[in-house]
Amino acid sequence: MKTPLLKFFVRCAESVPCPCCGEQLSVIGSRRRKIKTRSGQTRVLIIRRLRCAQCRRIHHELPDCIVPYKRYESSCIECVVLEGSEPTDVAADNATLYRLRVWFITIL
Repeated sequence: MKTPLLKFFVRCAESVPCPCCGEQLSVIGSRRRKIKTRSGQTRVLIIRRLRCAQCRRIHHELPDCIVPYKRYESSCIECVVLEGSEPTDVAADNATLYRLRVWFITIL
């Protein structure tokens, strides 16, 4: 039986400047981003797409529960990286856990 997807809208209350040039960002739309929780449930976040007024680059407004380019919540990745043995509370196969550890070691 397939579990229903939970959808959440993500919106920052403060104005964030462009990380490249520091100018103001304006909202140009939104997109869906799926993340997996520790239990294996998939949540769908609706994140905003922002464009810089000066350099015209597009940025996405990511909450702190998302690691860029990763599909698991940051708490799951933190649990996998900090535990030396195989974590039993993260719903992922051993290959995924291994790849997350190797990725973390390479960015240090």
